[in-house]
Amino acid sequence: MPKNIEDIIVSSEKKSIRDIPIPDSRRKVNIVDAFSPKETETPQSSSQSRFRPSMTRGNFGSLPSNRRYSQKSIWIGAGIALVVLVAVIFSLRTSATLTYIPKSVAMNFTKDVYTAHKNTENQLLFSVIKLSGEKGLAAPASGEVKVSRKAQGTIIVYNENTQAQKLVKTTRFQATDGKIFRVGSDIVVPAQKTVDGKSVPGSLEIVVVADQPGDTYNIPLSDFTLPGLKGDKKVYARSKTAMTGGFIGTEKAVSPADTAKAKESLEAALKTELLGQANAQVPADYILFPNLVSIVYEDLPQSNQTNSGATINERGNFYGVMFKKEDLISFLAQKKAVADAAIPVDISALSSLDLSFVGEPKEDLLSAEQISFQVTGGVVATFVVDEEALKKDLSGTKRNEEDAVLKKYPGIVSANAVLRPFWNNSFPTDVSKIKIVKNTQK
Repeated sequence: MPKNIEDIIVSSEKKSIRDIPIPDSRRKVNIVDAFSPKETETPQSSSQSRFRPSMTRGNFGSLPSNRRYSQKSIWIGAGIALVVLVAVIFSLRTSATLTYIPKSVAMNFTKDVYTAHKNTENQLLFSVIKLSGEKGLAAPASGEVKVSRKAQGTIIVYNENTQAQKLVKTTRFQATDGKIFRVGSDIVVPAQKTVDGKSVPGSLEIVVVADQPGDTYNIPLSDFTLPGLKGDKKVYARSKTAMTGGFIGTEKAVSPADTAKAKESLEAALKTELLGQANAQVPADYILFPNLVSIVYEDLPQSNQTNSGATINERGNFYGVMFKKEDLISFLAQKKAVADAAIPVDISALSSLDLSFVGEPKEDLLSAEQISFQVTGGVVATFVVDEEALKKDLSGTKRNEEDAVLKKYPGIVSANAVLRPFWNNSFPTDVSKIKIVKNTQK
């Protein structure tokens, strides 16, 4: 009976076949045994443990290659997922900012003369604002003087006709008590107009003077008719102030020198005060120039008579010429051949120009059909870009098509666009995500 090799016993001086070392290259590693602590070995297994490779920190990394590849795949997948997540977040926050420099041209004026009109179409139009104010200043008396003075006051004339009503100098206004007052110059009362679907009478504020001197014409507020219009009830007037100043008798006299000094101070104060009031009432889209105003001053009766002096009183009737800013800018730009009507421009420092009358203006500018004025100074006209239209034209446009869009806007000198995220190659289709920034050219 053949014997098993395991039954072969060698002599004690010779080694068992189990004691023959196996080359490291032919050993198989058991991952469980690699982590089994040596302290748990039993005497019975000590002979077998000699055939196990020693697992130390030096050779712990000798894990199966498929495990290493599995861990690497997890990290790569996580990285790709993170990149995709970041890309999605940025794609939801797409935006574009286009910064442009507008075209600008310097405009200089040296007493250049132009004409503005009241109602003529296709011309520069002007409007007039009218205000009145009164002030008084105490002056020392130097004696007494006999006076005969007429009462006067302010009324508002109304016109309910569809045509303007012209009234000549000395037109009569009759108060309810029969007393007659007259206008001191020719006037034109505007026709009625329609406001919010309702007819509103035209109106004009004027000063009237009593037909005769004396205090009997010092009357309170009243309604007035116009006898010269033969019963036309569509033109009438009402008091704005009481009629005062009528007097016949002796009063304290102020020397001509003191009177002139007081009037000079009063007129300067009235001009400043009335100009401030006018500027406060000018609409936001209009402009009033301080040298395009006319103030007509009237002497009012003295008041506060005492033994030591009296108060010198003065009224100022203010007329100021106003232009619509947009109209004036366009007019001046065309006169200087800077731009035509199709290309709007803006002048931010329009008020720095000096506009003044050529010659003496009419006392009552409300009745003027045209005025001549001169312009002096220098400003910069900047071309206006329709930024909302530009946004619409840019929406959805690819970056390489940007120049073609900008060519439609001759008011742009140069522009630079920044798209976000940086890899985006098109403007957002949503115009709210497109920002336009104007950068003033230096």
